Amino acid sequence: MTTQSSKSENEAGARNGVEASPSHEELLLRRKVRTANRAMLFEKLWPRVWLPLAVVGVFVLLSAFEVWQMLPPAAHFGLLWGFGAGFVFSLVPLVFWRPPSRQDALDRIERASALDHRPLTAFQDTLSQDASPATRALWEAHRARAARSLAKLKTGEARPRVDRYDPFALRALLVLLLVAALASTQADLPNRIRAAFAVPDLPLIGNGLRIDAWVSPPTYTRKEPFVLSANASATEAVPVPQGSTLTVKINGADAKGYSVALASPGGKQPITPTAQSTDTYAEYTSAIDEDVTLSIGWTLGSERTWRLSVVPDSAPRIAFHGPIEVSPRAVMLLKYKVDDDYGVASAEARVERVIIPSVSERDSEAVEAPPPALPQIGKPPVFPLSLPHAPVKAADAKTYKDLTSHPWAGLPVVISLAAKDEAGHEGLSAPRGMILPERKFTKTLARGTIDQRRSLVQNPADTARVAQNLDALAAAAQDEGTAAPIYLGLRSAFWRLKNEPTIADIEDVVEQLWDVAIRIEDGNLSAAERELRAAQERLKDALERGAPREEIQKLMAELRQALNSYLQALRQQQNKNADRAAASPNAKTISPQDLAQMLDKIENLAKSGSADAAAQMLNQLRDILESLQNAQGSGQSQEEDAESLQKLDEMTDLLRKQQQLLDDTFREQQNQDENADDEKGAQPRQGQGQRGQKQGQASPKSSAELDRRQEDLQKQLQELLSGMNADGKDPVQQKLREADEAMGDAVDSLRQKQLGDAGEEEGRAVESLRQGTRALAEQMMRSAGGTGTGNQANRDPMGRKQNGPLDNAGDDVKIPDESSGQRARAIMDELRKRLGEPTRPMLELDYLERLIKPY
Repeated sequence: MTTQSSKSENEAGARNGVEASPSHEELLLRRKVRTANRAMLFEKLWPRVWLPLAVVGVFVLLSAFEVWQMLPPAAHFGLLWGFGAGFVFSLVPLVFWRPPSRQDALDRIERASALDHRPLTAFQDTLSQDASPATRALWEAHRARAARSLAKLKTGEARPRVDRYDPFALRALLVLLLVAALASTQADLPNRIRAAFAVPDLPLIGNGLRIDAWVSPPTYTRKEPFVLSANASATEAVPVPQGSTLTVKINGADAKGYSVALASPGGKQPITPTAQSTDTYAEYTSAIDEDVTLSIGWTLGSERTWRLSVVPDSAPRIAFHGPIEVSPRAVMLLKYKVDDDYGVASAEARVERVIIPSVSERDSEAVEAPPPALPQIGKPPVFPLSLPHAPVKAADAKTYKDLTSHPWAGLPVVISLAAKDEAGHEGLSAPRGMILPERKFTKTLARGTIDQRRSLVQNPADTARVAQNLDALAAAAQDEGTAAPIYLGLRSAFWRLKNEPTIADIEDVVEQLWDVAIRIEDGNLSAAERELRAAQERLKDALERGAPREEIQKLMAELRQALNSYLQALRQQQNKNADRAAASPNAKTISPQDLAQMLDKIENLAKSGSADAAAQMLNQLRDILESLQNAQGSGQSQEEDAESLQKLDEMTDLLRKQQQLLDDTFREQQNQDENADDEKGAQPRQGQGQRGQKQGQASPKSSAELDRRQEDLQKQLQELLSGMNADGKDPVQQKLREADEAMGDAVDSLRQKQLGDAGEEEGRAVESLRQGTRALAEQMMRSAGGTGTGNQANRDPMGRKQNGPLDNAGDDVKIPDESSGQRARAIMDELRKRLGEPTRPMLELDYLERLIKPY
């Protein structure tokens, strides 16, 4: 038989180690097995794949009909999560599914073919190698019978039985709807599917919930708190001043379902609720000192973020504004400028001594170690600097400081300025070196006392030599018959240095010697001057810090008393030195009544609440008194003062007369024009702009009178010029010569009866006379020890406007008018009245108290 022979050949080939080719029956069986496998795969996989496909189909269907855009954010978010969870759950059966094996395929074929006794299994079995020929023949007959049945094998139709999972055939409806959706949307379907994943931010606020988040800048920035907007872009940074406080408040039943955190480069840190938080109320606070991202999250996963970008608070800046000026009385004038982003709260000057070794110390080559240095005498001076008001963002300011009494006077020092803002940041200026100004003493005994004081400061160990010199000075004072306090002061210093003094004793002696030298030089004037300056400083400090009205009134009374004492001591000093005191042009312009009026203005401004204007006028008063003190210390002789003053009076009188002549010329020209109009009637003017026409000509009588007056003024000016020493570079003489030339041109125009030309030349003469008078006044101020500059237009040698000595004092200060002051007082009275009514709400009383406190 053919089958048996082929099988025998296959077995014989297998025994000989050669792989036999499969028989026809085996190839047929393999095909049947593959067909059965495919049917089984379809039956097992389709019910398992259908469910994920159905989830995806429904998702695509909802996207195609833009259902997602119609849903509120919470439903959108929840449904999207539901689809994701459903899709993952539908994949679970696939996880536990395993592919069918060959045996499963054979079993399916046998069942589908209704074969008995499992012939396919018998066909694939093999006989043992030890079988006998009879057994082998029987085995071959059995296999031949099984092979004849292979032609009738059936694999059976695939039956996935999806109807068990979808008895209503909804899958067919889904397919129809998908076809309709694809036909209607066409190319826009991908965009609609992407829109399904664009979930809008879920509202952080549920029913009955309220979330408030705001940033409170530091108080010193004077910026209002601002609310973080829910519509703000999450990528746009919100500028926040450094040191601000973030506050988040959540009110509602689900307040604890929220979390608040700050994310920085160092990581994300949650904010702990405050102790006041409850189940229905949560409060979070945190300081903002670096760039952070605020996030407020909900338990459902929604989160809102804000980027907070910190604006750093830079240190204030302060710098010298010009050189350090020194008055004839060795008072320093520091000019400086300050600026800060939020305002400079205070400023001060710091003085450090510069130790310069002596020549012997630099050239010494001694092997022995030098003795230990004694502590330096005197503490480094640190004094406050004036500011227009505090805090101030940017300003130019100045401060007078008298350090002549300090032990370091006359020694090299370094001065630096420091400014602080309300946050405590400090800015320093570049240091500036100088010799600390020292007072010049004119009396021999006073100079000797100061010399010994300086020696003691520079070399505290040389007490023996200084004591010996003080003994000699005391003897000289006794011989001259000086006052007892001076002699006793010198003798006291001598004995204190003789008895092995300590550093504290030496510092006391240094201070004592200064008092003795001042008393020798000025008598009682220096004490009055010190008290006057101290009273000014106390009042200035009170105005800057907004002291109560009662304190301001008390300090004003102290200032008045100190000023009266100083003026009285000044008059006594002038009586003793009559040859020097009578000639100062500066002293002529100031009277006690003028100073009293200025004090009244300062007090009225302070009472009305205009503290800044009062402080500025107090600075002007200090400038005037400083100039007065400088004039006292100037060495200008009586003859020079009288001559300069006489020239100034003559020039002022000449300027007044020339101005009057200009006014008369202008009025005469107007009269001539009006007469010409009356003669012409209603006819229009002709040649109005042409000089020399009929309406611009003067009558012979009026022109002659104006000509005569102009010639007289020119002669006076020429006499004044002839009395001056010829100096081509002197600005005063230059301006007077320009005025003389303009007066000559005016005379020529008047003789030709050309009033228009004459008026122009007279105006030029007035301007030249004014500039010359100003230049002479500045020269007098500089010779008196002032610091006048060329930009002080219309000011006298004291720097005040020329209309009067102190009539215009404070013109540079913006002073509220009388009605404004009355309104301010009325408002303050009304506020105090309301504050005294206890029936008003506590919140209103607190507000009124804050309003009144600065005043």
